[in-house]
Formats: sequence, structure tokens, C-alpha cells
Amino acid sequence: TVRFFMEIMWPVMLFMGLVWLRRVNPLYRQHECHFPNKAMPSTGVLPWIQGILCNANNPCFQYPTRGESPGLVSNYNNSILARLYSDAQELLLSDPEFMQLGRLWSELNAMSNFMDTLRTHPERISGRGVKLETILKDDETLTSYLLRDVPLTESVVNQLVNAQIRPEQFAFGVPALHLKDIACSLTLLERFLIFPSRRGLYSVRNAMCILTPQRLQIIEDKFYANVDFFKLFRLLPLVLDNHSQGIDIRLWVRVISATSDKLQEVRHGSRSPHELFEVMTPLFQKDLSFRQVMAAASSLVCGYTEGAFSRVTSFNWYEDNNYKAFLGISGGRAQGDYTYDNSTSPFCNDMMKELESNPATRIVWNSVKPMLMGQILYAPDSPAVRQIIRNANTTFEELERLRTMGKAWEEVAPQIWAFFQDGVQVKMIRDTIRNPSVMDFIDRTLEETPFTSKHILNFLHNGPPEDRPADMPDFDWRDIFNLTDRVIRMLNQYGDCVVLDKFVPLPDEDTVTYRALDLLEDSKFWAGLVFVNVFPWSTKVPPHVQFKIRMDIDSVERTNKVKDRYWDPGPRADPMDDFRYVWGGFAYLQDMIEHGIIKTHTGKEWPLGVYLQQMPYPCYVDDLFMLTLNRCFPIFMVLAWVYSVSMIVKSIVLEKELRLKETLKAMGVTNGVIWSTWFIDSFLMMGTSTALLTAIIMSLLSQVAFGFGTEYLSRYEEQGLGLQWDNIQTSPLEGDEFSFLTSICMMGLDSILYGVLAWYLDNVFPGQYGIGRPFYFPFLPCYWLNSVAPASSQPFFEAEPVDLVKGVCIQDLFKVFGSSLRPAVDGLSISFYESQITAFLGHNGAGKTTTMDSHHLRQGHPHRHGQHPPVPGNVPSTQHPLSAVCKSLYHEQVVYRISHHHTMRQTNTNLA
Repeated sequence: TVRFFMEIMWPVMLFMGLVWLRRVNPLYRQHECHFPNKAMPSTGVLPWIQGILCNANNPCFQYPTRGESPGLVSNYNNSILARLYSDAQELLLSDPEFMQLGRLWSELNAMSNFMDTLRTHPERISGRGVKLETILKDDETLTSYLLRDVPLTESVVNQLVNAQIRPEQFAFGVPALHLKDIACSLTLLERFLIFPSRRGLYSVRNAMCILTPQRLQIIEDKFYANVDFFKLFRLLPLVLDNHSQGIDIRLWVRVISATSDKLQEVRHGSRSPHELFEVMTPLFQKDLSFRQVMAAASSLVCGYTEGAFSRVTSFNWYEDNNYKAFLGISGGRAQGDYTYDNSTSPFCNDMMKELESNPATRIVWNSVKPMLMGQILYAPDSPAVRQIIRNANTTFEELERLRTMGKAWEEVAPQIWAFFQDGVQVKMIRDTIRNPSVMDFIDRTLEETPFTSKHILNFLHNGPPEDRPADMPDFDWRDIFNLTDRVIRMLNQYGDCVVLDKFVPLPDEDTVTYRALDLLEDSKFWAGLVFVNVFPWSTKVPPHVQFKIRMDIDSVERTNKVKDRYWDPGPRADPMDDFRYVWGGFAYLQDMIEHGIIKTHTGKEWPLGVYLQQMPYPCYVDDLFMLTLNRCFPIFMVLAWVYSVSMIVKSIVLEKELRLKETLKAMGVTNGVIWSTWFIDSFLMMGTSTALLTAIIMSLLSQVAFGFGTEYLSRYEEQGLGLQWDNIQTSPLEGDEFSFLTSICMMGLDSILYGVLAWYLDNVFPGQYGIGRPFYFPFLPCYWLNSVAPASSQPFFEAEPVDLVKGVCIQDLFKVFGSSLRPAVDGLSISFYESQITAFLGHNGAGKTTTMDSHHLRQGHPHRHGQHPPVPGNVPSTQHPLSAVCKSLYHEQVVYRISHHHTMRQTNTNLA
């Protein structure tokens, strides 16, 4: 019972484990894949870098990308910056008020030039000023106050309001002198004011000097209260340049108000500002990592939202060298301690050491290092080739210019900081906004917006944080400056790790090969260029340029491999394994050289760049469970019935040990019947467990979710087809002639072969208790015809042996018990031979004991001899006495078998 239970439940439990694994690894239904195009260097540096950044993981989109449409190539219109620019262009650039920002910039420049001249070269505007009357408000009250309340004469007031204020005296702010300090001094009055005549200067001095200090302070306050700063800023630049329009603050406020309204529309009508804020907020942290910068750049530049695309993973990675790199057994130089690179910066050395210390990052770094830090060797070094290389090098020249701009920021940044922190222009703007009239006007203009003049001043704040108003956010221009400075300096640091002087001339291809082997030791070999039909002395580029690109075999696809060794559903979309021609740099270099050749021949830049577009892939079912199982499913089939097979083998061995097989054969059971019973028993047991497994699988799994065969059946399941009658004789692998039907035929042939082998070995080597046949027994007619030589008078009896000596002969032995009409022994005739032991074999009641008890062969055994009276029949005498015959019968080792079909003799000696 226990064995039966185990034989049934062991396969069930094993496959229930597979059912659980199936449940926790469900089918993944992948939608159709559309891939963004890949920009080549000929499209321009920015599209090329944008394509590398945005296609690093080769995203798969469910719907066609924009680049797949006719006449369109850009796939990044959904990026935050692109949408923000589109919204701004739609709402701002179409507004006439917003277009006045250019005028504001020119006015600000004019004012800035005026202030610089005022500070550095005041002599240029000496003797020129701004008439006091022109900067007073239209409804000013200063004149009436001077005439009625002070009072001053009308001539003195006219001399005063027609005087010009010297602007150079206010170049560094409002002086510490007050009106009461200068009213009685001709020198000080002439220092600040330019009067039309000397008479006016004296009359004003005489009239003002007699006033009390309190009255003079009131006049000063009245003056500042009646100054129209809008007029002042419009007139000040005219002192230096009569053609300048000055600064129209009303226009500024009107433009800023209109811009604020439009920005509110952009803010509430579009998500791009919110997304921009969400992306930029983490960047204001102090500890900013490169990964955060790249993630923000991807969102800003690419616009790939979470869930908009999926990643298609290749499961053929084990066919390549990634696992070697992961385990540190790359075919290149041995992985040891990091060697310091003197050709780059300490920052880059620290970064490379960290990347090479981790097996996971080592794979990625070894893939991109040749393109970032590697060299491009070319041969031959001729004038014609140098001309091609010079035209092909424009991409790296543009990258060098970008890096130079980044380095220039490090020099300009302190000046920009000084401009906003201590600049006269910015200080003037702060002072202007702080004026009550200007502040009131700005607040009234921006009253429908969340901004006020205080927010503008807070943004321009340059003092310590504790001086900031409590109700203002802790954010100003310095935060933006620091973020920009950190990002640019970080990009400069990583930019130092990129080698842009890549093209290295060499005389011939052999030198390129030797030099490449040296560079490969440090993974600094990008590619080798060999111009086949150009010679070292060539000065003219041939019409048809032939060149070879030689690269490390681990950086590109193998040329002896046209397809994956194992097929799995899905596109070739893994960026590391399936796009080595692109990400390994082969396609980029080919594009550079080809456009360099075109420019060399035509003398013009090719107007259009090259984009690579991957073909879309239809939807499919991805089953990682089946993909993993089809490699090991045969071993599960073996393990499922290993217990049953071991129990069968054990039973067969036990049968031989207990001599049950020989007993059955003595009873007339043939080998065929014995082995047929074993087959039926094993088949029923394994068939029961198989049927139970089938019922469980069919009730818990779908048809395509599980395989019932070995690897080929699993592959059909993996492909989503399943094994059907119409594909049973075809292979799931291209170019393979083997099929599942062939496997079945081979298994049938194996069954026949193993059956024949078992039959032959069982007859030749029956074991300790069997009688082996000669090795050539299949060629004996008697084995197949079941025939022996019959006696001449009795055709159903075996002929008497002629080479043995008879010891005892019995003829026509007959025995009847009591009143029975059926004899127990009826006409038995038998001969006992010397050196032979004769045994009676038969079923119960056959007459074995009656025959032995009915003659005198059992002398010396009184308990058995003489129990029955003599019976008819003769026992002829021999030349030996009966006692000797009996003695020999008990001590000679002879086996004599009698069956109901035939008899077989074999003499065995030295048996107990």
C-alpha cells in the first residue's frame, strides 16, 4: 500500500511543484513593439547625444512612434522641454506685449551702459543733467508748496525747478548729505545742481539759506515724494545718448503683467510647468548624484513617462560573453587590481575604479569604455586619407566646442555671481523696486497674480537668509545659480573622462593590428580603419573609396552567427546584446567616415542626417517559465518516475533472488508470459500516475502553458503554438530536420531494441539459478520450432540417450488405490542412468510419491519402503547390486527434469 501510494503520489507532488511555479510565473502578454529611431552622428551632435541618452534601454512602445511617420524624424516632442516650448510659443510668442521683451532687454542694456559710464567715466557727462521739472509727477505739489507755504518768490521757484540735477553725484546711491547741509553753500549747490545762470544760483542760495532746518527737511521730503521715477528712468539714459529711448517702466510693468497672465494660462492649462517643477525640485539638493542628473535629463529631453513603454529583455545572454564578464573571466586581460590611468583626471580614475570593482557595472563599463576613451586607428597615413579623416572628425570637433563652453562657465561663473550680488545694475533695480511709488504700481498691476513686488525683491535678494522677510520663500537667484554651476561642473568632470582626440594615423594594416592589441589590454581600442584602395603616397581621394572597419569581436556581432542558437519569442531589442553594431560604435563610425567621404568628394555638407529605424514587432506571449523549463523538462520526466522504475528493478532482482522465475518456468510459464506480466504491471502503475497528472494539469493549466513532451514539445509551447498533428513532423528550429515524430519513432525503436536485448541476456545469462543457453541459441532451429528427437515407437517421448549406462529400468508400472477405477500410475516406463539423479516433477496428484513407494528403490528407508504392496510391472536387474544402485542414486549429482512438453538433461557435479 505504501509503495502504491508513493508510486502514485511522487510524480503528482513533483508536478504540483511545477504547477506552483507556473502560478507564480504567469504568462506575460507583450504588446506590439515600436522602437524610436537611432540618430547617427550625421544628424548633428545634439540629436545624436539625445538619441543615445533616450535610447539607452531601447524602449518598446505600443503604438507607432512619431519617427515612423513619413517626413518626420524626431521622437521627442513629448519631452517636458519640447512641450513647454510649444506651450510658450503658442501662448507667449504670439502675444504682442510679450514680444516687447526684446525692447526691455535693449533698454536695460542702455541703462547699464549709462550706469557704467556714470561710475567709471563721469567726465563724459560732465555739465549735463536732468531738468528737475521733467522728473516731477504730473500732479506734483512741490511747486505750490514752495510758492504758498514756504513761501518763495516765483522767480526763485522757476530758477529751482529749471535747474538740472547732476546724475554723477548719484552714481553710488543717494548721498548722505541733506538739503539743510547744502542750502547755504554755493559749492555744494553747484555740485548737485546746474543752474541756468549764476544769478539763479545766488538767488536760490539766498532764499533757501534763511529757512529753518525743519522747513528745509520738509522741502526735501516733498521733493522725493513728487519725483516720478518712471520719467526719471526714461530720461537718465538720454544724458549719455540722445537717441536712446530710456527705460519705460510702465511698459515694463505692462509687459510683465501680460507675461504673468500668459504664464498663468500655461501654468493652469498645461501640465508641462508642473512636470518641470517636479523634475527640477530634487536637483536643488546639495548631494546631487550623476544618476539623478541623468534621470532628470531623460525626463526633460526624452519625455518618456512611467509606463509609456516597456523593456524587452533578451534571454540569449548566455550565448555571449556577458556571463564571463560578470564572473570576471573575460577573454581579455586578467582581472586584477586597478591600474591608475595617467592620461585622465583623478576623478575619472576614481570613477573607473569603482565601476570595475562591481561585476554588474563592469559589464556596462567594458561595453562603453572603448567608445568613450578608445582610439580610432587608421591606415595608411596619406594626404588623401587625412583629408577624409579631417572631414569625418567634425562630430568630435563640435563635442570639443561644447566641452570648451563648459570650461568657459567655470571662468565666467564668478563674474555672473558678482553681477547679481554686487552689480550696479541689479542694485539699481532693487532700489527702484523699493521706491514706494514703483512698488505700489507693481503691486496694483500684479494684483491678480500670485506675485508681488516683494517676490521680485526676494528673488533678487543678496543678503544673508536672516534678513529675508519671514513671509517670503527661501529661494532666490543664488539657488538657480548654484544648481546650474553644480550641473555644469559635474558634466565637466565627466567630460574629462571622454577622449575626443580619437583618430591616430598609422602606416599600414599590420601596425594597426599590433597597436590595437596593445590598446585592447586597457579596453581603449574603438576601431581600426583600413583604406584598401588608398596608398601611402595618394594625394587624391579615389572616386570609389573602399575601407574596412576592424573592431574587437566582443563589441560587435559575430560574423559566423546569423541567428540565435535558441529561438525565443520577441524582437531583438536588447541594447547590450542585440544592438552591438549600434552601441558598440560600428554604425556611428561608419556614418562618420561615409559622410566624410561625401564631403571630400562634393565639398559640401550632406543636407540630411541618417536615422536607423528598427522594424516593429507584433504582439506575442512571453513565457519565462516555459523558457526555463524546456531546458530541464526531460530531467523532470525522469525524476517523476524514477521511484517507479527503481521499484520495478528491485522487484525483478528480488524475483531472481527468491528463484520465483525458475519455479514459474518449472510450472510451465514461459519467459514471454513472465515479461508480459511485468510490462502490464509497470504500465498500469505508471499509466495511473500519468493519467492522474494529466487530469491535474488539464484542470489547472491552459493548453499553451505547459508541455507534455521533452524539449521540442516545450519549444512549441514557448512559441505559443503547442504541439499539433499538423506540426508533429516538423521542427520548431529553422534548418533542423529532427521533429517530435522522429523522437517518438526513435523511442519506439529503442523500446524494441531494449526488449530484444533483455530477451537475449535473460536466456544467455539467467543468473545463479537458471540454465543458460549458448550465445548462438537464436540460430538453433530447436529453439524456434520447440522440437526434440522423438523415440521411434513413441513419438511424444524423448529418445533414450545412447551414451549413458542404465542402472535401473522400470517397465509398465501400474498402481490402483482401493476401489478407484482410475489408476494413480498407469503404464510408467522409465530408466535410471548412472551418474545421473532422476527427479519426478509434476502437480499435486500426478503420482510422484506413489511411483517412489511402489518399488524397491528405497531400500534403507523403512519408513517409506514397503508401505504399499507390489504392483504389476518389471524392474530389470543390472550388473550392479540394487544397494549400490541406490547408493549411487543418493550420492551422484545429476539433475533430470521432466515437464509436460519435453525433458532436458544436464550433468552437474559436486553438488550437495
